[in-house]
Amino acid sequence: MAGRTMTALALGQILNDDGAETFRGELLSAHAVRCDNLWQANATVYSDGAAEIEILCSLNTDTGRWDAEVYYYSFDRAVSALREYEATGNIPEGE
Repeated sequence: MAGRTMTALALGQILNDDGAETFRGELLSAHAVRCDNLWQANATVYSDGAAEIEILCSLNTDTGRWDAEVYYYSFDRAVSALREYEATGNIPEGE
């Protein structure tokens, strides 16, 4: 992911429609999106418009590694999963 622009979202920003639109737009622009050490999202968008969205959760600052990695194939599903994760601390199983 070297050279990819990182866009920061504040905790709770993904919970509103403006934050969700920022998330989608940045991923579609080949940027990574990160919420502090809570989560980071990256997307691969294919020529047919399909997307694979990788979400990394809970950065372990001692090791520099993320504790969980899940994949979604819909921006709506990824936003829904992040909303649940921020609200409950549990990331739904990927697709």
